[in-house]
Amino acid sequence: MTTTKITLEELKPKFLDAPNRYNNWYNTADFTFNGVDYCLKLSLTEGTLLGQQNFMSLSSEPLKIVEENGIAVLKKPENDINLIFEGNDFHFDLDNESLTVEMGDMKVICKEDERRVICKSKELNIDIVSKPRGPIFYWGKKKGALCQVTEGTEVAGIESLSTINGSITTNKQKIDLKDARGLFERVWFGKLDFFQIRIMNWLYANFDQLYTYICHTESQKNDGGGFHFETGKIYLLETDDYLFADRFEIVPESWVYFEEAKRFIPWEQSVEVRTQKGRLKYTIKPYRYPQLIQPPIRMFDFVVDNIPGWSSLFYDLPVKLEGKFIFKDGEKLELTNGRGINELIRLVPL
Repeated sequence: MTTTKITLEELKPKFLDAPNRYNNWYNTADFTFNGVDYCLKLSLTEGTLLGQQNFMSLSSEPLKIVEENGIAVLKKPENDINLIFEGNDFHFDLDNESLTVEMGDMKVICKEDERRVICKSKELNIDIVSKPRGPIFYWGKKKGALCQVTEGTEVAGIESLSTINGSITTNKQKIDLKDARGLFERVWFGKLDFFQIRIMNWLYANFDQLYTYICHTESQKNDGGGFHFETGKIYLLETDDYLFADRFEIVPESWVYFEEAKRFIPWEQSVEVRTQKGRLKYTIKPYRYPQLIQPPIRMFDFVVDNIPGWSSLFYDLPVKLEGKFIFKDGEKLELTNGRGINELIRLVPL
């Protein structure tokens, strides 16, 4: 049974008595203002796992990729806003109608049918409200499921593909958001073995005709064997079809050298998602600079399978998407105005 509401029990922080935990309230908006494409990301993260921090970013500068010695090199923009605030105290308040979580300059007021985010930093003053476009997505096959993402990591998550309204004020301009699209995500877990991960590829996408999310992780078990995880959903708006991803494939079509991180990263990608109703096929094309969630880490003394020296990279990449849904009878639904974020974790030898 589908629902457009997120309960207060699901919204409130989990594992507060545990020494290790992760709770996030993550909001995005993809929009165009005065002919410029923007990606807004606001994340309030509580807990000891992956760090307690606020993340605020507003990306608008066109990509700059130059060829150097036959290699496509991605240059850092000068005017994007990326703010990370760490070490602030976390507070929450729960009543019969809403949950309010607050840390530093960010406040998220969560009701069952909408989320409001207020930020009052010097660089970004924000007041936006997100409402679901339709049924929300749960990680896994059922509501509240703890998904075993790696051998030592269990995650529960909710993805609400949303319509966003409100305002953003920078030191240069005020931006009014009207019927923008984005995401509200609520994820929590009490166990994490980050260094088991080799690659994690997560993506949400809003099209005019449907919305979707997928998450794929390949990791290593303690005995050295491989561990595979994938989950995903699609919602077709016109036909009211809520579809589970049976299987999907993500194939990098090009790579760039991410100069700031000193790493090659997948750039354009092709995706095919199989469901009981048909196949969703689309291409991912980045249009703004990656937003680093954590600084790149180089672990010179870290040894896996007798291989010394590893690195980790964790970032969000604003993307545009083109594609179609092919029904089993051969009918094709062409998709328009695809926007979203592709989040990637990569742990590889140096």
